[in-house]
Amino acid sequence: MQNGDFLAHSQISKEILNSANLLKSLRINVLIRGDIGTGKKTLAKTISQNSLIIDAKELQLALSDNIFSTDFDTVIIDHIENITNIDMILNWMSESGLRIIATTKQNELSNKLEEFFAIKIVIPPLEQRPEDVKPLANKFAIEASQVLGDGKTKPQKLIINTTQNGYSLRQSVFFSYLFESINEGEIMMLLEKLIFERLEGENNYRDFLYLFETPLLRASQKKYKSQLQMAKHLGLNRVTLRKKLEINDI
Repeated sequence: MQNGDFLAHSQISKEILNSANLLKSLRINVLIRGDIGTGKKTLAKTISQNSLIIDAKELQLALSDNIFSTDFDTVIIDHIENITNIDMILNWMSESGLRIIATTKQNELSNKLEEFFAIKIVIPPLEQRPEDVKPLANKFAIEASQVLGDGKTKPQKLIINTTQNGYSLRQSVFFSYLFESINEGEIMMLLEKLIFERLEGENNYRDFLYLFETPLLRASQKKYKSQLQMAKHLGLNRVTLRKKLEINDI
């Protein structure tokens, strides 16, 4: 089930999307709440595609300078938790005649802001709606293949990271495509650039050794499983290996 860009395959997402579809024709102020990357702004645009999207800080600044105007009848205020002059914003929202859809990552706002919104929608993190992860990853994969690939070839395996929901998932999928095309020389170039920008002090060799050791040890751990096999293939004795694992927090 899909509407616009908001993918809904889990039961809770389908219920949220149904609510959004019902709200399309209603001039009701809506607050959408959820962690980073859960799809708050996408859902807001699903409710009202023909709307102005503005960051809360930018809106507050424009209102303070008396320079804000819009031809839209709906305004989506992103990150409304960043508002500091709540009374000014509330007065404007009440008197403007506009429908307001706001997003926030906070569980609670000020009582005045909470009371302004008749409808509140909470979008759970992806870990609570696992059925949405694969379709969302496939959506990002199509995007990544068009930007970084030939539009057809897919990586052998997609890296899936949902620690920050859709935000980190998109990054990990794009990295999967980038990893397929990057070569050793380009990796070395990126490392060289990183180290060059951070070089300082008198123990640089020791300070940056982890950039080589940590991924080597982690990869060896995944491939060889036991420390005995790791030590054998890395050419280290087990005491040295254990010490390196401890130093690199593995």
